[in-house]
Amino acid sequence: MIQQRVREETALPPRHVVENYRHAYKSVNGREPSVRYAGNYWYFVNNEAVHHNVLVQEIARLREMAQKQTLLKADKSVIHRLISRLRNL
Repeated sequence: MIQQRVREETALPPRHVVENYRHAYKSVNGREPSVRYAGNYWYFVNNEAVHHNVLVQEIARLREMAQKQTLLKADKSVIHRLISRLRNL
């Protein structure tokens, strides 16, 4: 599924790639990245030159990490609720 999404994003205009990267990066790291389109499928991400294909793969990786973090947070909340119930017994 992620590979299909990556293939679809290779056709996106640079503006959308930048927006998707910013959103994915912020959801994982909690802060805005420095990213801008330099032209000819090249971007500057945190002052490093990155090719379009690499950036699209990074977006997919960041989305995957965000999903895992969400699941971990959900698991932790279930554990905390269980501990609270046990304490109340």
